[in-house]
Amino acid sequence: MNVSERTFKIAVSAVLASLIAQWIRLQNPLAAGIIAVLSVLDTKKESLSTAVSRVLSTLIAFVIATVIFYFLGFTLLAFGLYLTIYVPVAYRFKLESGIAPCSVLVTHFMIAESFAWQWQINGLLLMAIGASMAILFNLWTPSREVKMNKKISELEEYMRIILRLFSEQLNGVDRRSKLRETIKLANQLVEKIRSLAFHEYDNQLFNRSDYYIRYSQMRIRQLDLLKSMSHNVSVLNLQTDQNQRLAELFLHASEQFHEKNTGIELLDKIGKLYNYYRKSPLPETREEFESRAVMYQLLHDVEQLIRFKRDFFKD
Repeated sequence: MNVSERTFKIAVSAVLASLIAQWIRLQNPLAAGIIAVLSVLDTKKESLSTAVSRVLSTLIAFVIATVIFYFLGFTLLAFGLYLTIYVPVAYRFKLESGIAPCSVLVTHFMIAESFAWQWQINGLLLMAIGASMAILFNLWTPSREVKMNKKISELEEYMRIILRLFSEQLNGVDRRSKLRETIKLANQLVEKIRSLAFHEYDNQLFNRSDYYIRYSQMRIRQLDLLKSMSHNVSVLNLQTDQNQRLAELFLHASEQFHEKNTGIELLDKIGKLYNYYRKSPLPETREEFESRAVMYQLLHDVEQLIRFKRDFFKD
């Protein structure tokens, strides 16, 4: 939630909550507005769960305050004892979000020097109105799906670039610096996508889908693998036919790389390249042997890269 969106929700929900409380002639109507301010949170799920917990917290706070004020009167000592008992209870039942607003409502008993049922109902209504207004305005939360899809397109372009850079590096062009920079940017972008995905998930009250969360996790795994592969690509200096075939595979993978691709065609090409390597003459020098070992590792890694996506697509 950006600043302007949050400001609008807080201001309007607080004013409306106060006006409603005033209209039904509740005492201290501004308290409903303050509760609305405290209840406008980042997501629908968070606002709803917090509102429910605050209503429960209010009931507990009022029971504790009533008993203490009955025996000790409306004194500062009594209020301190109320906090000493209420705060641990609130934390014990995970209702700590209600400590501040509930305690404000309890001070109304002290000001009125009464905990009569009229004041109890007054406090409960103030809490209910404030929390309800916050929930109502938080239901209006624009979907981040369009923004996520735009960032997903940007991320996939970065990943296509990385694969093309692998191909160019294998063809003898030094792309190490560009690879480091592109992988860094891709990692930063996928973290933003994951953050948006969790935010969007918490804003879905019904028919919740974790598609974007799983997508971001899949891309994170792939980027971790690409980072490891970039080191191996950088140490392959021999210009061999095997290198050229692997470079062509990376280039083809970059062209096929997008969100909806199942990876079946690429896995088939990888299988054919494995067969080609097996039938190739054995390396004759230590350098050729080490180069061949690195190529096998890269081929295994690119296969794993595609399988990450294949598994995601199957799910």
